[in-house]
Amino acid sequence: MLRRPLLARLGIAAAALVGAVGTVAVTAPAQAATQSAHTALPGVHVINLHRRYAAALAAVKRAGHHPISGIEYARGKGPKGPGAASAKCTEPNCNLSYHGGPVQTSPHIYLLLWGPDWSTGTGPASAAYLESFYSGLGATPQDSWSTITSQYSDSAGGKPNFTGSVYMGVWTDTSVPMSGLGQTALAAEATAFAQAHDITDQVNAQVIVATQTGTCPQGFYAPTCFNGSGVYCAWHANTGVPGANVTYTNLPYLLDAQQGCGQNFVNTNSVGVNDGWSIVGGHEYAETITDPYPPQPAAPGQPYQRGGWVDLKDFISGGEIGDKCAWGGQLWGGLDPAGNVTLATGKFAMQSLWSNATNSCVLTTSKGLDKVEAQSPGHQLAFTTNPVHLQLLGTSFVGSRLTWRVSGLPKGLSVNSSTGMVTGTPSAAGSYRVTARVHDAIGLSARMAFSWQVNKVSGKPITGFAGKCLADYNGLMSVLNKIDIWHCTGSAAQKWVFTPKGELVVLGGCLSALKLSAKGVPALRYYNCKNNRAQLWTHRKNGEYVLKADGLCLTDPGWSKKNGTAVVLRACKGTSNQRWSLP
Repeated sequence: MLRRPLLARLGIAAAALVGAVGTVAVTAPAQAATQSAHTALPGVHVINLHRRYAAALAAVKRAGHHPISGIEYARGKGPKGPGAASAKCTEPNCNLSYHGGPVQTSPHIYLLLWGPDWSTGTGPASAAYLESFYSGLGATPQDSWSTITSQYSDSAGGKPNFTGSVYMGVWTDTSVPMSGLGQTALAAEATAFAQAHDITDQVNAQVIVATQTGTCPQGFYAPTCFNGSGVYCAWHANTGVPGANVTYTNLPYLLDAQQGCGQNFVNTNSVGVNDGWSIVGGHEYAETITDPYPPQPAAPGQPYQRGGWVDLKDFISGGEIGDKCAWGGQLWGGLDPAGNVTLATGKFAMQSLWSNATNSCVLTTSKGLDKVEAQSPGHQLAFTTNPVHLQLLGTSFVGSRLTWRVSGLPKGLSVNSSTGMVTGTPSAAGSYRVTARVHDAIGLSARMAFSWQVNKVSGKPITGFAGKCLADYNGLMSVLNKIDIWHCTGSAAQKWVFTPKGELVVLGGCLSALKLSAKGVPALRYYNCKNNRAQLWTHRKNGEYVLKADGLCLTDPGWSKKNGTAVVLRACKGTSNQRWSLP
């Protein structure tokens, strides 16, 4: 998270970096929209945002200041300092905290190459590398790097979910970006693109504004930009424009920065020329997922509000998921992992990301990061002809998507492999040994087993004065389920056994008088049979069922004929609504 004191440390005037269109103006898009004279890159959509840019620029200025975040400092350019002690941790080992704002649960990447020179020199090779890199992100199980972000949820419990590539395509804007452009100009370009392409899912959209070689955005580190006085490689922000408030990344032409922004950081010679594109591009992508709208004060002096996941105490690195681990944790003098990560589209140099689950920087959701657990539901009892709904429970410590495989289920039952819900109607009595295994997106699994007894349904209906049947509501075999009247269907939930002890048994449970509160008459509910006086009944010749515990009668209140009316206990008066058949 970039804050005002940090702007001063960057050596850049706040107005220049945050609000200015640019101070070294060469040719603004609103003034000259030069068409590329070169052949378009294969698969690239060629556009020109010249006409939209001016209107978008005005909209961005009206929207006002929106903080930038996730600054990836150039190597050796960021501030360094001792760990900041807090009540529970010492930096850099403090976890990210949540600030109430959105998280990108379904991220979408739009790669926008700004300028005609992407078709010349090293531009095509860099563009191809970026396309291949971004199109491989999100495609699991190969991408076990993006899934590190899945442990960070929003206020509704939604987590980043990866089931396929997050890449939406690449566009080249042939208008010429000004040299030395600032945040306002970059936000205007992202806004113009979002409006031109009618991006409606603004929270999940990421527009990667990659400017052509020589553009030198304000504050960018490169030997040929600002006499090498810049300090960063990239950052992300949101436009703030109503109706087009998309997140975007300022991704300058990193090859201009050479080793300062990642060239040959992981790989040597020509293989590592493009390392920075995936290291820096991945850094901003992950931070935009977990903190798309950075925390900001509601007013000067007020505490930070909104925002996603940030360690606000980490004033050295910036405190986001990628900041704390950038360049091997150089800002904290650490040795955090970096290396090649294999995606579906190839092998790419990547940095590690901060994991709250492990309290450290990790490179992938490997076996050292994720942990999968399965919770046994315990012994199960079911009856033939009575429907079953049993939810199996499993967890992934990083929020990975889980799948289920179950064997040994009673005949007639099946499991939904995506949700772990077991449904169906048992068709054969018997004793079953069920084994369930749950898997995460990269193949880690957990196993559990439990027994399941299926009994034949026995018993007969009990009918009241209106011809309605006494029933266990919806056939649920759960304690405290209500007992009501329903039109007679012959279902297992209406088949009762009156035992020699005096129990009224349905689906293995007893009609029980339970005191649910300190006051009032006990309610009648389904409960495990305990052979106590609150479950023992006497059936009189006039049809009354009398509870031995207090001498009250089973009653249909108000002589109701309505399905779902719960039966109650009342003083015995021999009335028709207290007369029931013997099963």
